[in-house]
Amino acid sequence: MLKEILIKSVKWKVWTWCVPSLGGLVLILMFGSNYFNLDIKTSILLGVISLITLWLFRFLYLLCEALIKYCHNTFIDSIWGDAIVELKNAYSEIHSLRKQEDISDEEFITVMVKLCDTLKKIFDKKTKADCCVSIKVPISSGDNLEALELYNLCRDSSHKGRDTDQYRKIKHRIIANTAFSKIVIKILRGNQKHLAYVNNNIADSPDYENTSRECYANGVLPYNSELVYPIVPIKGNETKERDLKGFICIDCNQSDMFDENRYDIPMVQGVADGIYDLFTRRNNGRLRKNGCYRTK
Repeated sequence: MLKEILIKSVKWKVWTWCVPSLGGLVLILMFGSNYFNLDIKTSILLGVISLITLWLFRFLYLLCEALIKYCHNTFIDSIWGDAIVELKNAYSEIHSLRKQEDISDEEFITVMVKLCDTLKKIFDKKTKADCCVSIKVPISSGDNLEALELYNLCRDSSHKGRDTDQYRKIKHRIIANTAFSKIVIKILRGNQKHLAYVNNNIADSPDYENTSRECYANGVLPYNSELVYPIVPIKGNETKERDLKGFICIDCNQSDMFDENRYDIPMVQGVADGIYDLFTRRNNGRLRKNGCYRTK
C-alpha cells in the first residue's frame, strides 16, 4: 500500500505544472532570490523545503484516503459482504424446502433454526456482542390483531435455554408487548415503509412492556437492544391489514447495537419478505402449542 501511495504522490499532475522542466525547477529554487532578494543558498533551501512540504501534504492526503478505505472495507463492507454469503447459504436451504411438495414440521423448523443461526452470526459480527434471534408466530386467530397470542416457533441454537417451562406457560399477547403492538398499529394504519421496531436502551424505557419479564429475576431482561420486524410481504399486498405471519426478533445484551438508518432494517426486511411465502404455504403461519407447524 505504501509503495502505491509513494508512486501516486510522485506522479501527481501538479508536479508537471510546478516543475515542467529543469528550467522550471531552477525558477522555483531561485524564486526567493529573484523576488525577495534572498541570498542564493537561502533561496534554494526554501525552494527545496517548499517542494518537500508540498509532496508531504500530498503523501499524507493519499495515506489518509487509503487508510479510510481500508478501514471501511475491513470493518464495514466485510460485515455486510459476509452477510450476503451467509444469507445465500441460508436461502439455499429455504429454496430447497420450498421446492418440496410436502414439507414436514420437523424439516420446516430445522430450516428456520438455521436461518436464526445465520442472522445471529451476522449480527454478532456486526455488534461485536451476543445477539439472540427468534421467530414468533400467532397461535390464535381473529380479526383483532392486537389480541393475538404469539408462540416462539424457533430460536437460534445458542439461546434455546430461554424457552423454559415458565416462558411457555405465559400468554404472550401482542397487546402486552411494546414491540409487537407498535408494529401492529403501524400495519393497521397502513404505514408500510416503517414497520420495524428498534429499541436501543430497553433498561431506560419506562413504558416498555414485555411478557417475558416474569421469567427473569427482578424482571430484568437478558438484553438491552432489540430489533423486531413483522413477517409480511414488501409488495403484493395493497390492503391496510397485511397478512401477518409472525415476527423476526433480534436482541442484543448491550445498548445501542441496532442502526435504524443503514443496513440493519433493510436486511431483516428482506429476510421477512423472503420467508413470507413459505409461511403462507404452511397454513398462514399458525402453530400448534406443542411447537409444530399446523398442516392443512
